[in-house]
Amino acid sequence: MTPIAKTIVALIRGQSHRTPDALAILAPGRTPLTFRALARQIDVAIEALAAAGFGRGNRVALALPDGPEMAVALLAVTGGATCVPLNPGLDEASYRIAVQTLRIDALIVPGGEDTPAARAANSLTLPIIRLAFSAADPAGTFTLFANSSRVAVPAGTPALEDVALVLQTSGTTARPKAVPVTHRLLAEPALARARKLRLTSADRCLCVAPLFTGSGMRRCLFPVLVVGGSVVCTPGLIGNSFVDWLDEFEPTFYTGAPAVHRAVLDELERRGATPRSTLRFILTGAAALPAIVESRLDGTLGVPVLQGYGMTEAGTIAQNPLPPGLRRAGSVGLPADNEFAILDGAGAFLPPDEVGEIVVRGPEVFGGYEDNPDANLQAFFEGWFRTGDLGYVDRDGYLFIVGRVKELINRGGFKVSPSTVDAAVMRHPEVVDAATFAVPHVTLGEDVITAAVVREPARVTVQELRDFAFEHLAAFMIPSQIVLVPELPRTSAGKLKRAELAETLRNRLRAEFSPPRDLHEALVAGFFAEVLGLDIVGAFDNFFELGGDSLRGAQVVIRVNSALGSDLDVASLFKRPTVAEFAAELTDITGNGRKSGPSQIEPMQRSAYRPDAVGGQTRA
Repeated sequence: MTPIAKTIVALIRGQSHRTPDALAILAPGRTPLTFRALARQIDVAIEALAAAGFGRGNRVALALPDGPEMAVALLAVTGGATCVPLNPGLDEASYRIAVQTLRIDALIVPGGEDTPAARAANSLTLPIIRLAFSAADPAGTFTLFANSSRVAVPAGTPALEDVALVLQTSGTTARPKAVPVTHRLLAEPALARARKLRLTSADRCLCVAPLFTGSGMRRCLFPVLVVGGSVVCTPGLIGNSFVDWLDEFEPTFYTGAPAVHRAVLDELERRGATPRSTLRFILTGAAALPAIVESRLDGTLGVPVLQGYGMTEAGTIAQNPLPPGLRRAGSVGLPADNEFAILDGAGAFLPPDEVGEIVVRGPEVFGGYEDNPDANLQAFFEGWFRTGDLGYVDRDGYLFIVGRVKELINRGGFKVSPSTVDAAVMRHPEVVDAATFAVPHVTLGEDVITAAVVREPARVTVQELRDFAFEHLAAFMIPSQIVLVPELPRTSAGKLKRAELAETLRNRLRAEFSPPRDLHEALVAGFFAEVLGLDIVGAFDNFFELGGDSLRGAQVVIRVNSALGSDLDVASLFKRPTVAEFAAELTDITGNGRKSGPSQIEPMQRSAYRPDAVGGQTRA
C-alpha cells in the first residue's frame, strides 16, 4: 500500500473540485447531494463544532439513526474532531456507560426528539448538539445547534496520526472494548479497497448496513466516496423496499450480513420475479454466509457474491476476488492488504490445512485497545494481532474460518466447532438460520445444542433435521437437541450472541415429565434409567441431556437388542435420543409394538414412576 498524505475528508474535498456536480449522497424520497454540496456541508458542520468549542482531540459521539444525515455527520465529525459513533438503539443506561467509559465530550442527537441518548447526556450534564434537517432539502443537509458554553476553537486540519474514530468491538461474549482508529487507518485502506473492487466514479453502493459499525463505514461509505462514486443511505432493510431501491437507484453493489441476504432473498421470492439489476457484485461479511444462501443469491441476481472477513481492530483481513479471480466455496478469500497466518496453542505457526488461531498484521491493524493493558497483552503476539477466530489456510492461500476459540465445544475430549455445525444444519433448504452452543454435561463436560430458524410455515421436523445432520457431520458433532426458534439473537453487525441464546433457551432444554405411553416407551425409559442410574425417566427425556454418552449409549442399545432380538447400532440412539423417538425406531422395526411380552418391560420395574422427581430430586 502506497502511503498517502490525505484524510477521508480531504479526499472527498478533492473529488468536489474534480467532479463538483457528480452525485455523492442519495436517499429514498430525497433530492441527491452533489460532491460540491457534500464538501460544503462537511465544512459548515466542522465550523459549527468549532464554534461550539469542539475541535481536534475532542470526542463527539453520534447517536443518530441510519440515513444520509448520519453519513454526512460521521464524515464531518471525523474531519473536525474525533468521532464516536454509537448504536442508536441503546437504552439510557447503556448510553451513560458509553459516555463515561469512552470519555465523550459532546453528543449529537436528532433535533427536537426526546431520545434515550439525550436523557443520558442531560443526566451527566454533557453538552448536547441537536441535528436538525428538512426532508425537503437535499439528502444529508442539516444544521447543528449546540447547548455548549465552551469557548470556540479553531477549525483545524487533522493529521494522519490523529484519532479519527473510536469504535467499539461487537461485544458478543464480553463488554465491548474501545478501538481507536487513526486517519491513516481509514484513508489508505479505503483507497486500497476501492482498487481491489475496481471501484470508479460510476459505482454506487446501496447501503443497508448500520453506519455506526466499521462494516458500514469501511465497506459502504468510504471506499466509494474517495473515488467519486455515490452511496444510497437507507434507514436499513425495512419492509419490502429492497427491490424498489434496486429499481430506483441502480446500485452496482450492496453489502450486508447473512441476515440481510436472507431477507433480500425472501423479498425476491415474495415478489415472484427477478428484478432488473445493475449490480455487478455483492459483498458479505460479519459472519459466514451459508453455501445455499450464496448459491441462491448468485443464481437469483446473477452476480458474484464475495465473501470477506474483517474486524473492528483490523479492517479487512481477507476477501474473495472479483472475476476472473477464483472464488473458493466456504472461504473468506485471500489476504486483503493485511497479512494473516495460523498459530497453534504453543505459539508456533502452522502449515497449510491445519486449524489454529488466525493472527493478522499489516497497515489496517490498530495499535491497541484504549485503557486496557490486560486486553492488549492477550491480543498481540510478536507483532501479530490475535483475532480469536479459528481457521486454516489452504495451499493456495485461501482462508477458511471454522469458529471462535472461546466458543469451541469440548464434548468428551472431541473439539466441536459451533460454526461447522451451523453450516451443516443450514444446508437444509428449509433452514434459514442456525446457531450451535454448549451446555454443561455430567460426563462429557459439554454437550452440543443447535437452535434453528426454519421457513414459515414449517415443513420440516426436528427429527428430519437431525437425520439431515447425520448426513453431513461426524457423529461426535451431532447436536443432542435441535430446538426450533423464531429468530436468533444477533448484534447490530449481524454476529451471533451464542451465550445469550444458551441462557434464553435454558428452560426449554429440559422437557416436562411425561410418563411412557406404551410398552416400547416403557422399555426404553427403563433401560435409560438403569444405565444412567436414575430413578425416573420420562417419554420426552433426552438420553444425552440426562448425562448419557456414547459408552452408556452402547449399553442401552445392547440391552434393547437383547430384549427384542434387533440389531440396532449406537448411531440409532444419536439420531433419536429421546425415549419417544427411540421407541418409535423400535416400533418401525418390530411392528406396532403395542403387544410386547412382559420380559421386554422388566427394566421398567426398577422404580416407580413419579412425575415430580428425577434421580431423587424435584424437577424444576
